[in-house]
Amino acid sequence: MSQAEPFLDHLTSCSPCYQDFLRLQADGRRRRVRMIFAVAASVLIVVGVATWAMLRRHNNEQIARAVVDLRDRSFARGTEPPPNETPIEIGRDVSRLDIYLPLGASDGAYDLRVTTAKGDLLFSGTAVATVEAGITSLRVDPNLSSVSPGLYVLQLRKIGSEWTSYPLRIG
Repeated sequence: MSQAEPFLDHLTSCSPCYQDFLRLQADGRRRRVRMIFAVAASVLIVVGVATWAMLRRHNNEQIARAVVDLRDRSFARGTEPPPNETPIEIGRDVSRLDIYLPLGASDGAYDLRVTTAKGDLLFSGTAVATVEAGITSLRVDPNLSSVSPGLYVLQLRKIGSEWTSYPLRIG
């Protein structure tokens, strides 16, 4: 203020200089307001992204996963599972199913379905089998939430081949 004192008399008496002063003062206020909005927007974006990431991670943790290991089971061809075979057990809430195929299975596209003992279709899908560390596996995302608990049949086939059936208990 002490440096501006010699100019104050001129500023208050010269209309063009006073108008320039008011314009500069308004520009300064606008810059401060824009800076405050920019900081607030940045904070909201960071909070939004952090919340989204947290919710996404939480939802991924809620995915019910199950592993169906068929490696020690044989390829019994047909739509009827062998009568004395122990059923595979999975929950109704399973939304990710990793199926380890029997020894000798090859990679490629497979059909999969879950049926009642009478053959009524409950779920069907297609998945691609991959081989990792000597294990041929399929990853399927079934929706079995509306299926009543009980005994069913899991059927698999390499596309173009015959169905292989396994007893399945959904709990």
